[in-house]
Amino acid sequence: MIPKNMTYKVAVLALSALLIACSSNNKQPAKIKANVGNTEMQKLGAKYNGRVYTPEVFTTVSRVDNNSPIVNPKNFIYQLNNVRHYSSGITNRFASNYSKIQQWVNAGAKVSDLARYGIYPQVMAGADNYQNVLMTGYYSPVIHARRTPQGRYTQPIYAMPSQKRFTRSQIYAGALAGKGLELAYSDSMLDNFLLGVQGSGYVDFGDGRLSYLAYAGQNGFQYTSVGRLLVEDGEIPKEKMSVQAIREWGQRNPSRIQGLLERNQSYVFFKNDPTGQVKGSAGVPLVPMASVASDRRIVPSGTVLLVEVPQIDNNGNWTGQHQLHLMVALDVGGAVKGQHFDLYRGIGDQAGHISGLSKHYGRVWVLR
Repeated sequence: MIPKNMTYKVAVLALSALLIACSSNNKQPAKIKANVGNTEMQKLGAKYNGRVYTPEVFTTVSRVDNNSPIVNPKNFIYQLNNVRHYSSGITNRFASNYSKIQQWVNAGAKVSDLARYGIYPQVMAGADNYQNVLMTGYYSPVIHARRTPQGRYTQPIYAMPSQKRFTRSQIYAGALAGKGLELAYSDSMLDNFLLGVQGSGYVDFGDGRLSYLAYAGQNGFQYTSVGRLLVEDGEIPKEKMSVQAIREWGQRNPSRIQGLLERNQSYVFFKNDPTGQVKGSAGVPLVPMASVASDRRIVPSGTVLLVEVPQIDNNGNWTGQHQLHLMVALDVGGAVKGQHFDLYRGIGDQAGHISGLSKHYGRVWVLR
């Protein structure tokens, strides 16, 4: 069962499914020779020089092998306060840990001082056992729409019907039309689809205010990655696949968009949420770049992470740099399995642009 406040993007689909599902280069053998990493992985931020093979998922280390300053201490504390306010269960479970970490942050958050505050970092092995952890991104889109169909605004966004077992094709053919389920009408079938991939987002009705649409449910059909389909069809090279590439394909092929989307019979329904807060599966409002979606079997909700975030340029190329962020695991995702994190990037087009290009590697330390 999907929790009430969970964003569908991280509950079932995950935007990264568009990218990772069609890229076999992200899967590495359990052991590879040090210093001879996969070339494609190295372009995406993976490093091997000087690293030892790590056989366990978590290995306690005496120090964090990165003395860079943490770039988001204020936002992290804001996220931690959200946890305390919205989830007593998580707060009680991690109370001692949170107290130690907050004292450390208030004292300057120097990674060299962790042991002084009784904090013991555990480095994650990564998919290749050389600490290369996959990081993708998700965000909250803003859809331009109207409350009634007018002009170019003809693409409905639906609330949950009482009979939800309609396929995407049936819905596009009008199975839900005229039943009073229309929440908004956008000007883009593809934008509506990507809103469903994200699972929640904002609607700009053109009146100067944003309305928040939260995940309400799904039609029960299995999700099929349209990114993978476009690669398999030879429409987009695998190495070029991104949300931006899908959008560009749609601009070149407007008459083919519906046919492509109908090959994914999964469909997402929404509901109006007057709080306007983007919450993860833990029911806690998310702070951009201070919260992540994780595989709860490995990293439970509420876990504090020190994340070496790979920096990418506006074209998705790794710049050669990583920055340290403190983050809390507060969401989950169908495509977020094992040592893979989905970083919440925020609201709007720029957050979406970076999220769509994110499929890079960095190290992660769990702070115990």
